[in-house]
Amino acid sequence: MNELQERVEKYLKIEEEALKKIKIIAPKDSYSEVMGRDAMEMISSYFSDAKYFYGKGDFINAFAAINYSYGWIDSMIRLGIFDGDSDHRLFTLFR
Repeated sequence: MNELQERVEKYLKIEEEALKKIKIIAPKDSYSEVMGRDAMEMISSYFSDAKYFYGKGDFINAFAAINYSYGWIDSMIRLGIFDGDSDHRLFTLFR
């Protein structure tokens, strides 16, 4: 197994853990809630793409997709649209 494949596997596992923790905390029926739902769709799509590329042995595109997906997660947490359960290990939170 090469280094890139190992990294992709590691990040897939990290994101699976992160997805179990995040939730939309924006007020109901607000524009922020709509942004949160849209972001969840993007996260899911990129995460699915990452697993697809990984399964095909295309580790470069898998790595790119997993990083796009996680970027969406971190940005929504920093904007206060998602809650990451105060997990500084998984998310880029304000201190």
